[in-house]
Amino acid sequence: MNKKTDKKIRISDAAAVKYLENDRFTIASLADELDMEASEIYDFFPNRRSILQFYYEAAIIKYRRIITQIDDYSSFSMAEKLSTLALTLLDLFQENREFVKRTYPSYVVCKSGSTPFEKSLKQEIASIYKGDQKQSRAASLLNIEPIFELILYHFHGLIRFWLRDHSEGYQKTMELVDKWTAFVQEVNYSSILDRGFELAKFAAYQTPLKNVFSSSHNNTTTNE
Repeated sequence: MNKKTDKKIRISDAAAVKYLENDRFTIASLADELDMEASEIYDFFPNRRSILQFYYEAAIIKYRRIITQIDDYSSFSMAEKLSTLALTLLDLFQENREFVKRTYPSYVVCKSGSTPFEKSLKQEIASIYKGDQKQSRAASLLNIEPIFELILYHFHGLIRFWLRDHSEGYQKTMELVDKWTAFVQEVNYSSILDRGFELAKFAAYQTPLKNVFSSSHNNTTTNE
């Protein structure tokens, strides 16, 4: 992590805390909190909203640094990698859970287009999918943008579930992550998709209807 990124993270972390104290805080007051000049903050961010949005981008940056410190991460299964991604981000968000509760819908899940956090999260999801050598052949053909969008949508649902989870240690959320990631892995590792693909291909080339259509076409050509 370079010094510029480290400073941006420090600013956004402080801004998240400041937001809970006063959601209309000024850049000047944030600079005072950090013992910085306001101009230093403006060197990195054009406005307050961009600072608060970067809090979520910073979580992805922190996650990436964390997984580089896991010795056997490359040998993890798809379920283990997806679980690590989800649980690590939840752990990071836990530090400012109230901030996430108040800002995630508007600063991350906005209708104006993909936010920087969503783009970064999709990159991580795509990396997990495309780098997995245990996927069935048919499943690997589905490593496409709509699938990554679907997983992203599920992640947003997971965040909403976590924010409403009042079980001790967020146990229900942990169980949901386990069940969700296990299901995703089962679908991607199962040979049933390959068998379905082979069945469809066989039916397309060997079905009796093909001969019927072929004969009909030949008769039509002859009559003409």
